[in-house]
Amino acid sequence: MNKLIKLIVSVAILSTMAIASGDLNIVPLKKVKGMYNAKSALFVDARGFKLYQKGTIMGAVHMPAKKFKKFSKYLPNDKNAKIVSFCNGIKCEESDHLAVKIMALGYTRVMVYKGGYPEWKEKKLPLMSLVKECKSAPKGPYVPKKETAITIQGAKVYWGGEEIEDGMIDQFWLADKLNAGKTPANIQLIDVRKPSDFKDGHLPGAINVPWNTKTQKVDHTKFPAGKLAVIYCNTGMQSTDARGSLDDDIAKNVLYFDANVKCTGTKCTVEANENL
Repeated sequence: MNKLIKLIVSVAILSTMAIASGDLNIVPLKKVKGMYNAKSALFVDARGFKLYQKGTIMGAVHMPAKKFKKFSKYLPNDKNAKIVSFCNGIKCEESDHLAVKIMALGYTRVMVYKGGYPEWKEKKLPLMSLVKECKSAPKGPYVPKKETAITIQGAKVYWGGEEIEDGMIDQFWLADKLNAGKTPANIQLIDVRKPSDFKDGHLPGAINVPWNTKTQKVDHTKFPAGKLAVIYCNTGMQSTDARGSLDDDIAKNVLYFDANVKCTGTKCTVEANENL
């Protein structure tokens, strides 16, 4: 057990040092496209499974940094093979952490594509995603199902996901409210991104309680008492992790928001992620 703890600590320290010192091999889109077209590299998606299912680079292998031990078996036997790690854009560091973990196993040609899935998709390059049944879009504003209405800490909200226990607020309902500039009563928005990202822009009325990527925890003691805490980030990835890290007695008063949030100052656009 002591050896395992030492290994985990060593990898964490190595990861922090490599990212901080700039030792990662960051590659631009042009080089990434060249390797993709030549089929000369393995692409690994460091994001969570839900985002991977929603859309990823064609042929990419799902390899979340947080579950690296389980997924590392999909790495090639050749330690000189080219490997390209990517995630959800410039500010996403999961690809950085994944690259460091791969390098720690002795792989010598590991690269990080910081543009990631968003840039690849924007350039209309080959993608793959979970096949979904096509349904005609409903007309008019989104109307949640009445039976999903719940009251938590005095806030009347609608839950998303398959079950209330999933801990997800109805992302379509809340996105409509936020885009209209109307945060529902008795809800406290919790931004779990880095302070620097929060400073660049955040949802009006939100407070910053950063997700600690090292400890995999969020400091729930900073959540205001008497309100329903709704956690959000840029894409829904960190907010899902943050809510999942809470003990049940804390989590019962916390929901997460599965959406893409883009802000400049307090001017924001919110796009709910589709249900899969």
